[in-house]
Amino acid sequence: MENGIELQKGRDTSFDKIFAYYLNPDKYTLTPKQEEIKERWLAAWTLRLKKKSPTKVAKILQETYKEQNLSRAQAFRDVQNAEKLYGNVINADRVGRMAIHYEYALEAYKKALKAGDYKAAKGFLSEMRESLPFEDSPQFNPEKLENKPVKFYVDKAVELAIAKQLDAGVLDFNNLEVEDISHEELDNE
Repeated sequence: MENGIELQKGRDTSFDKIFAYYLNPDKYTLTPKQEEIKERWLAAWTLRLKKKSPTKVAKILQETYKEQNLSRAQAFRDVQNAEKLYGNVINADRVGRMAIHYEYALEAYKKALKAGDYKAAKGFLSEMRESLPFEDSPQFNPEKLENKPVKFYVDKAVELAIAKQLDAGVLDFNNLEVEDISHEELDNE
């Protein structure tokens, strides 16, 4: 197992083999068919970089590779595999624009501070905060992702009733034999 990938003859998909090739081209070689697929994926990703929709890219792939009898479904799978292999074009573009936005806001913030315009500086600081990735956001709390044990505390009578019914193999919460506490009904007024 090298670079986190281990290929097994006859069990791996074209995606696995092409991915392994990109990780270590000296160790893994591609068949002529896999080279064709890799070329289609690269073409699909390049078209996506040019702001073409997945539907338009699939249509262009079908026209470009008609000698391979590329079906519409396969063309769409090629677009998906290209983005899985090379990265999501839309997300990369969004992250890039956010980084540029942050840099512009930082420069404007520095100029506003230098000019003594603290109100504008505060606005640019807010723009910088909005340009940060969501993971760095102060609202993100990684402790919420931890798997913490859940504990329940019940009265002793309820605990005994549950234990008694567990012996039978069935637990019916509607018929727990627990004493009713005396209470007084209140009017809605």
